[in-house]
Amino acid sequence: MAYRTYFDLTLRPDPEIPAWDRMGALWRDVHRAGAKSKVAFAVAFPGWMREGFTLGPTLRVFTAGDSGANAIYDALEATPGVADIALGSRVKTAAQTNLFEAYRMHRIPSGVSKMRRNIPLDVAQALQQKAKVRCLAQQANLPFVWVWSSSGHKFKLVVERIAADPDQQGNPNGYGLSRATQTVALPVV
Repeated sequence: MAYRTYFDLTLRPDPEIPAWDRMGALWRDVHRAGAKSKVAFAVAFPGWMREGFTLGPTLRVFTAGDSGANAIYDALEATPGVADIALGSRVKTAAQTNLFEAYRMHRIPSGVSKMRRNIPLDVAQALQQKAKVRCLAQQANLPFVWVWSSSGHKFKLVVERIAADPDQQGNPNGYGLSRATQTVALPVV
């Protein structure tokens, strides 16, 4: 599925609340609006690392068509407080381009894989620990926001930007990000 229709949500200035907190709240509202409208979406950050170690002030929401973008936009307009956090743009369609990127959730391995069958447990645990250390080192160079899960748990959502091939048309996760096995190529607008 090609994600070419988009709209931007740009954070309003607020010297009292850090941008990453406002972006986390806005992103959570987009996540809820996508779930409520049952529309898959992907996200991009056109201001990636331009203002320091951040995702930037703009959350770009891509959908597969106008009706999906309008459904999410309408759900956001009905969400109390969103207009206080961000200003929305009109729904647009990306022009033809040869530049594509993807934004991927960067995760830390949570435990030993359940798929291990031929590796002794102590070896699997040592490998998992090495992977965790490697991922933490990689995350030190990536921007993040704090978000809250539907069960109320706060977690760090670390994002990695990668170059993508336009043929990579995977399915985004609930936050609009690519997965390790599902890259969602988004046009660079």
